Amino acid sequence: MAKDYYKILGIARTADEKEIKKAYRKLARQHHPDINPNNKGAEAKFKEINEAYQVLSDKEKRTLYDQFGDDYDKVHQAQQAGYPTAGYTRGGGTGGVGGVDFSDIFNQTRRGGTAGGGGGVHVEEIDPSNMGDIFENLFGNARPGATKGSGGGFNFGARRNRGPQKGDDIEQPLEISLLESIKGTQRSLQLTIRNPDGTEERRNVTVKIPAGVKEGARVRVANQGASGSNGGTNGDLYLKMHIQPHAFWKREGDDLHIEVPITFAEAALGAQISVPTVSGQVQLKVPAGTQSGQVFRLSGRGVPHVNGSGAGDEFVKVKIVVPKSLGPREEELINELSRLRDQNVRQNLPTGL
Repeated sequence: MAKDYYKILGIARTADEKEIKKAYRKLARQHHPDINPNNKGAEAKFKEINEAYQVLSDKEKRTLYDQFGDDYDKVHQAQQAGYPTAGYTRGGGTGGVGGVDFSDIFNQTRRGGTAGGGGGVHVEEIDPSNMGDIFENLFGNARPGATKGSGGGFNFGARRNRGPQKGDDIEQPLEISLLESIKGTQRSLQLTIRNPDGTEERRNVTVKIPAGVKEGARVRVANQGASGSNGGTNGDLYLKMHIQPHAFWKREGDDLHIEVPITFAEAALGAQISVPTVSGQVQLKVPAGTQSGQVFRLSGRGVPHVNGSGAGDEFVKVKIVVPKSLGPREEELINELSRLRDQNVRQNLPTGL
């Protein structure tokens, strides 16, 4: 069944980048595995939410998704392999482009035969390394005046008969936790690399994620992209970082934001409170008369800068917690305080428009 990423995030198809991120953060926090331990349903929903966000937050992928739906990934792979897709339309069998199912095309490069999802298009047995021939057979008469070798005006044969060619660079998303983005980490990944000739190659790759890496940053892994042709070197692999939302901290650049509850007495009288940071608990002085929503800055307690010099700050927003119920003695004391102050806190408000 086709996935509706807009429906998964609960947003309109016209949603802008801020609306997408806001919906993602809300849902990701709600279904985060740390909030829902041992809940397989929440874990599956969390992965689905991340999948939707990875597509809709990427302008290129979102454009392809809006045009081709679930076929966007196949079209994206074709573009990365160097084959233009302008003029294609959605349709055909299980959902190809231009009436042709890409999955069938790539399968046929290894065995020959008839493409099953593209209206019975026949693909002859040819050299699997030459995708130009495959697309010429499929789109050779795509427009009037197209000539043999022109790819029907799409120039699919432009990559033929060359010398050593470097493999294409490949980009893949990688989810990391907030802590991993701050401290850095090393990941062992099992990747399936799809080469331009349609073959799939499985690789085990170890990659070091530097401390301080930001949302959307790309980490380059040399020579782990698509295989080269005619003796050419491999392309590079780029891992695009997606930082999972945290239950308590919110990251903005190299700064961290956290909301910390305090009591009415701590706000009124002042207090020393313990506040969590990346490097552990620190003491924060809350002055007497602190208001709910007031923000305090802890310098250098944020995310280390990628260049290794210094770090961002942590901003602590305090929230005064008001008791939902009071005992008799507490009510008595608060009433006494109210009589002592006898203050009209709304005296400066207008009476109306």
